[in-house]
Amino acid sequence: MKKELQLEIFLKKSELRKEVWKQLDKPKTASEIAKDLKKHRSSISRVLLDMEKKGFVKCLNPEDKSFRCYVKK
Repeated sequence: MKKELQLEIFLKKSELRKEVWKQLDKPKTASEIAKDLKKHRSSISRVLLDMEKKGFVKCLNPEDKSFRCYVKK
């Protein structure tokens, strides 16, 4: 299955995933996204980790445990 189709299906399963995806037009942290969307940081972090495992986003500084920045792949 093509990556674009996988992404489309993945995003359709959750409104929060779609909102997070839209926020990643530039590198952002989970805290920044949570503030913009008025959601809990832990919820955003969970979504970002799921997206990273699926290969849709990339963490720019994985060695940093408290201020990880993410971008679309």
